[in-house]
Formats: sequence, structure tokens, C-alpha cells
Amino acid sequence: MEEEIKRTPFEKRIHEIDFIRGLLMCLVVLDHIFNLLRSFNGGWAGEAHTQPFYGIYQVADFYWTNPVRTVVRWICLGGFCFVSGISCAFSKNNWKRAAQMIGLWAIIFIGSNVLESIRSTYDLSWGVKSMRVDFNIIGVLAWSTLLYCFVQEKNWKWLMIIGIIGLCLHPICYALSWTDWGKEAYAPFLWKPENPAYLQADYMPLFPYLGFFFGGALLSKFTYSKEKKSYFKRYNWEKPICFVGRHSLVIYASHFLLLMGIFSLVGLFIK
Repeated sequence: MEEEIKRTPFEKRIHEIDFIRGLLMCLVVLDHIFNLLRSFNGGWAGEAHTQPFYGIYQVADFYWTNPVRTVVRWICLGGFCFVSGISCAFSKNNWKRAAQMIGLWAIIFIGSNVLESIRSTYDLSWGVKSMRVDFNIIGVLAWSTLLYCFVQEKNWKWLMIIGIIGLCLHPICYALSWTDWGKEAYAPFLWKPENPAYLQADYMPLFPYLGFFFGGALLSKFTYSKEKKSYFKRYNWEKPICFVGRHSLVIYASHFLLLMGIFSLVGLFIK
């Protein structure tokens, strides 16, 4: 009897989806590294503009304030949502997946508010103005997945309609956020809170990104959900990036705290 050939996760999965997700995750980590380089080195340089810290701060600040960075950020966030929508076709149980992601979002929501309370109470310097994360990409993906569960067995037109609604609601929410009522209202899933009491360390609204999520689900309805195979040739050099893509949620949820810990530790030696 012939032995069954065991395939690695890299060989079993749709590698191009993991590759795109992994590449986007690398860009997110790089973005956060520049953020911490800017904030920590600005503090280390001080008013005397001590080198090399001030030089590093200037480089990081140039990156962080550059309009190109804003555009790339939008593309990355939209790409994450689009790829996640495609991935719904591979999930054996989207209800379970949605529950897990909502649980992760709740942990981030509660945990970040606890950390912010500690930071503000003891006036700690962790390289950020706030630790609070009420709604970010994890929240968007969690609630988008839950909504998808209700229509996953329905006609593809449902996906298209929800996607269009998600895109169309964005300009409405954006306009409301600029009103006097909107600036004081606390509706983090619709727009970023303007009240300083609700200052966010990381933020992302549900709209228009829910539209991108359902756009990916719509594409998958006619492609991956039917054939469940890769459309591109697999190369071994993709493995590291695909590994990041397979574990993107864990990396996203943990990397920023790890980076802050490293920078804080370095700061102890610098001081």
C-alpha cells in the first residue's frame, strides 16, 4: 500500500492569497516601525536635537507625513479586506471564523482601553499618544465576516448589493463626521471620534471597507469558491511571505506591543 504524501500548508493552500496577505502584512509592520522610530527618536533627540536620534526622527517623519504613505495605506487596508473576502470561500465554518474574529476584536478593544487607562494614570511614555483601539481592521473584518455568514448561501447579487451599499455609505458617514454633532458623537464603526477623550492609536471605519470585503467575496463566488485551486504558479521563494500571510491575524494583533517593548527597552539604555 502506497504511503500518502503529506503536503505542507504552503502546498495545500491557495498560495497567491497568502502571498498578497503576507506582503500587505509586511508593509503594515514596516509602517508601524516608522511610526515608533518617529515618536521614540523625537523624544530621545529632545530640544537639543541630539544626533543621530534627530536624523532618524526626520527620516521617519518625512515618511509618516508624506501623502504617498496615505495612499499606500488606503491601498493596503482595502487590499486586506478584499483578500479576506476572497478567503471566505475557503473557510469550512464562517460562523466560527466570525465568532473568533469578533472575540479577538473584543480583546483588543478591552485590552487597549485598560492599557490606555494605565498609561494615562501613571503618565507613562510608550511612544504613542494613546493606546486606545476601539475599532480597527480587525473589527472591520470581524463584522464583515459575520454579515457575510447571513448571505453566503444566497445568490451572488446579494454580495454585489451589500458591497455597493458599503461603498455608498462612506461619503455619507464622512459628511456626518464633519458636523458639530458628528464631532462629539461616539460612533467608531462609522467615523473616527474627534473628541480628545476618545483618541485612537489605530483606527479604521467599517465603510467603505465592508464594500471591498464583499467585492472580494463576489470575485471568489465566480472563481476560487468553485474550483478551489491556484491560478498562478507556485515558487519556493514565496514561502516566507506566505507564512506571514497564513498567520497575519496573530502577527497583526501582537507585533505592535512587541515593537513597543523593544523600543522601550532600547530607551532604557539610551537614557
